[in-house]
Amino acid sequence: MKTDHFILFILTVSSYFLYRVYAPFLQDIAIAILLMLATLSIAKFFEKFLKKRWRISALMSLFLGLIFFLPLLYLINAAVIAVSHFDPSAIAQQIKDLSLFLQNATIPDSIANGFDLDTSSIKESIATIFSDENIKSVLKQGGAIIGSVAAHSAVFIKDMLLILIFYFFTHLYGEDLGHFIKRILPLDSGQTQILFNELSNSMGVVFFSILATAMFEGALFAVIVAFFGMDALLLGILYGFASLVPVVGGALMWVPVSIYLWNTQGASAAITVALYSIVVISFIADTLIKPVIIKEIDQKLLKETNAINEILVFFSILAGLSTFGFWGMIIGPAVTTIFIAILKLYDQLQENEKQYI
Repeated sequence: MKTDHFILFILTVSSYFLYRVYAPFLQDIAIAILLMLATLSIAKFFEKFLKKRWRISALMSLFLGLIFFLPLLYLINAAVIAVSHFDPSAIAQQIKDLSLFLQNATIPDSIANGFDLDTSSIKESIATIFSDENIKSVLKQGGAIIGSVAAHSAVFIKDMLLILIFYFFTHLYGEDLGHFIKRILPLDSGQTQILFNELSNSMGVVFFSILATAMFEGALFAVIVAFFGMDALLLGILYGFASLVPVVGGALMWVPVSIYLWNTQGASAAITVALYSIVVISFIADTLIKPVIIKEIDQKLLKETNAINEILVFFSILAGLSTFGFWGMIIGPAVTTIFIAILKLYDQLQENEKQYI
């Protein structure tokens, strides 16, 4: 057996067992690497002041933990507290109060006649929907959902801690590993750099866009709910994460909050929150101001970027969320970016071959 064939055989076997050993951590490692690439511009900025690599790695890990993982831990802690104070009877009473409110609500005759509505049948339907049997069924399903969420929260905390640990080591040894990968890839240094720049720049755009959207819109929502005496920090963080969900976005938060306020503080409070969320957050902040903020981030931090199209980023996040869950908002754009970068590289190689013919 030739030496090259023997080494290839040993490498294949060892790679298989290496995969078996690290299979449970591959997603966490991949996310840590992508987050490192996304925040590489910040790390390079701190290199001017902190010469030792372990200090930069520790600072970047602290940065990621504070802005990304600390809010998630706060949400999980708040959820655990809420579950510990879960009172099915109180929730059932609130549902009954909402049912009575809807049944006693009057529809103007002009609207009822215009749409040919039978108000008595509508009230009977409401009474059927909010019957004691249905309420008990909903509460039973809610208890099962809470149990499932608690189990997934434990897994999520474990993943966050592992990602933070791997993130530290990717910053600590990432440069050496990058040089090693450049040496073993069957590409010249320029072609490898193209792949690296495409992925790093695009991940930076996605990461800072996500961060800017969540913080900016979450802060705006916290202002309005604080005005009505609700937990501004908790609901602001929840709205920030909800705003990252494509299509529906912040409606996942302001709709149930408006319904709750309608039931507890009256129609004026609910309408105020709904209009504020639609006009101030969804239209002014999300449509007009957010693109300006993202553009400033691109120019100040990323310097030069060949990021993928915004519509493609949108669909890659949507596809990532549906396939990989929460972390799909990072994995989806990364996979899309790598594929596009490889296509560009292939096109460049084809052009080079044509020049030599």
